[in-house]
Amino acid sequence: MVWGCFAASGMGNSVFIENNIDQYKLINILKENLKTSAQKLGIQNVLKLYQDNYPKHTALNFRLWLPYNCPKVIKTPPYSPDLTPIENVWLELEKRTRKHDISSKEQLKAVLTEEWTKMVESMPKRIKSVISAKGYPTKYKNV
Repeated sequence: MVWGCFAASGMGNSVFIENNIDQYKLINILKENLKTSAQKLGIQNVLKLYQDNYPKHTALNFRLWLPYNCPKVIKTPPYSPDLTPIENVWLELEKRTRKHDISSKEQLKAVLTEEWTKMVESMPKRIKSVISAKGYPTKYKNV
């Protein structure tokens, strides 16, 4: 599994997760990566965490931890995958990764990191395309 974050200004940290993840492991990942990612992206003063309805995000301990550590949260309406940007990232990342001949976990991590970086670097062009199309579909080609 991979935890990652991004903003209009670029790519934050990404964490490769061995085995299963629970609410406690998720909290630790956020403790170790959210603030450093926000600093790296230059958004520490305006950080808003966008999360979906993943069960770990709705667990009691996570909900109790969040207001004290990231008070600005953008909540996703239930069953709205089109409003969850990270889902589009994961889908595109999977497509791109499958194009590589990967034979080890280390190679997989390297390919994921490389493809993630390419996608983030393409975001300014994508955003301009969406704005020009006034929110309608674009013909933007993946790079």
